[in-house]
Amino acid sequence: MSSATWVENSNIGTLLADQLATEGLVFRYGRHVYRTTGQKLAQGGMGAVFIMHRRLDGTGPPEDVVGKTFHANYLYQLRTDEVTRRDHQANLQAVARIATIDHPAILPVYLSAPIADNYLVVTPRLASTLLEAISTQKLTSRARTILLMQALSGLSRLHAERLLHRDVTLRNILLDDDCHHALLFDFDLAVSLDDVVHTTYKAHYRGRIFGSPGYSVPPEIIDPGLADAPISTALDVFAIGGALFSLFTDKTPYGTTEDMWGLLARIGDGVVVGGRSRIEYPDAVPAVLRPIIERCLERDPAGRYPSVDDVLEALHDALPSLDDASRGDTTFVRSRSAVMAASASPTERIAQVLAGRRDVTIGKAVIEHAELAVETWGYQVEESLGRVKGHPIFVAAPRPELLASGQFPDANTFPKLVTVINLQAVQDAPRLVDNWQQYFLPTLKKVRQGLLTTLHKVIYDANTTSLLLFSEFIDDARFGSQLGNVDLHLDAALSLGFLVVRQVALLHENGMAHNNVHPGALLFKGDPENRTVQPAMIGLVEPALGAAAMATDVRALCAMVLSWLRPLRIEAMPARSRPAFDQLRQRLAGWAYEASQTPPTIDFLMATLSDGLSMIDFNFSVLRDSGGDLQEYALLMLSHRLYHLLWGDSG
Repeated sequence: MSSATWVENSNIGTLLADQLATEGLVFRYGRHVYRTTGQKLAQGGMGAVFIMHRRLDGTGPPEDVVGKTFHANYLYQLRTDEVTRRDHQANLQAVARIATIDHPAILPVYLSAPIADNYLVVTPRLASTLLEAISTQKLTSRARTILLMQALSGLSRLHAERLLHRDVTLRNILLDDDCHHALLFDFDLAVSLDDVVHTTYKAHYRGRIFGSPGYSVPPEIIDPGLADAPISTALDVFAIGGALFSLFTDKTPYGTTEDMWGLLARIGDGVVVGGRSRIEYPDAVPAVLRPIIERCLERDPAGRYPSVDDVLEALHDALPSLDDASRGDTTFVRSRSAVMAASASPTERIAQVLAGRRDVTIGKAVIEHAELAVETWGYQVEESLGRVKGHPIFVAAPRPELLASGQFPDANTFPKLVTVINLQAVQDAPRLVDNWQQYFLPTLKKVRQGLLTTLHKVIYDANTTSLLLFSEFIDDARFGSQLGNVDLHLDAALSLGFLVVRQVALLHENGMAHNNVHPGALLFKGDPENRTVQPAMIGLVEPALGAAAMATDVRALCAMVLSWLRPLRIEAMPARSRPAFDQLRQRLAGWAYEASQTPPTIDFLMATLSDGLSMIDFNFSVLRDSGGDLQEYALLMLSHRLYHLLWGDSG
């Protein structure tokens, strides 16, 4: 994708559906500019999907997106069929509401608007569907179930907003590149409960079939004896049973049928009636999940789980019983200058790690626990680096015998940083695991912009009852604790403060607090070739949710920035500027240390630092007023001031 400015040559009001098949058409919608590539990605029963690009105001980094329009025969139905037209209008209203929902497990809807001859819906482009991943990736039973649970958390949010999906299947769940994060998508059949309130299935569907028979079509749509029931969220709960079943087999719960009419008849009869199941399970379907599948697939809607949250609770209870053998994951590539000799025996290696430890509280038992935890995942412990919030952190490298045999499960062969959280020593461990899998890691993936270090993989190891946090290994890094001996220029101090506060602000925007802000958690990556510096707030071990934790983050950030604003540097300023910076230090000190003072929002803190930097750096002031890239400029300023202080002139 070109980084050049895009020139608008069309507008959404005159755009034709066929033009998505051409390259280079550029149009604006709101603050974003969209560009067609001409590449068709897929074609479904209702429409075609094309790859597009979009960027903020036409100058930001390009993002891959997909645009969907409807087939001509569907548009003809809209003009001639009352039921299709009614459902289409209800769906458009539902999609417009979904577009306003910000949830980590719901695929964002960037654009949903009419064009000249059709209707265009644009969403992010992700790697694959869950249906595709279970046949191409080494996903364990537990990993598959967790991914489905993530998507179901999005379905729960839709229900809370009184919205029905009506086609929950594995092909309508998208995954990120690492197969760690699932999002519910394809809202073509979505409808608001408010539009069908007090309406029965018989009155609304009028003999039509909406959804995927064998998976998301419930008996109440088929059987006249159930068709007088009011439309409810029970139809989506029914679909969960089909999705859960198909996580482990390519068959449907209804067995083999010769034609669609035979399948519909079986759906109407029901495979679970009054708690009695006629489902024939392949061995691959875990026994612990079968009762959950059956309650979802109960013929009578009143006999199903009352809500998606009840299904999630049952699945959460089943997780410890599911297989979680080794699986492959793609990882972030980073080399290390030196690794431990492959010839060392495990006993010798652990002895070397023990001898080289930086924290004497990390004894042999702790190292052996970590070794056992990472061994299942193809790694071995190389070095003990200390603790993060009390949890030991190690350098771990691929096991040599797996490399030699070509059986190492990861996509690269470089060392990682691994924080080992012994869950037996953690209060409310299930909540911590659940938060990491459903909230923290998805949020980090969402906000990652090259400054936060890549904590890219979180694994629950059942053998040791540990949570493993795999991060990028940075060779020859520097840390914020080293700045105590560095005489920072004021522009560098404020640039650094602006960048670090901005990183944490991205977390706060998504309801997540860093919960470990201190100088030792600030890492600097240096590029000796370009002599650039990138700061990164690491130490994300036990993030938190809620306003109180965010306020604690802000206090800690104020304390850090205050420590970088040296009084002697302020005294050397021109007399007209000095009072403003004395006042800035006083405000930061009050926010950081005065319990009687309520700390500001993180956005207000960032604006305060931006104001201070504008006072002493004219270029920053001009960029801010003109909407320029403040982050890039702050990085340049910081690199100019800090690289030689941390790495020396020979770096």
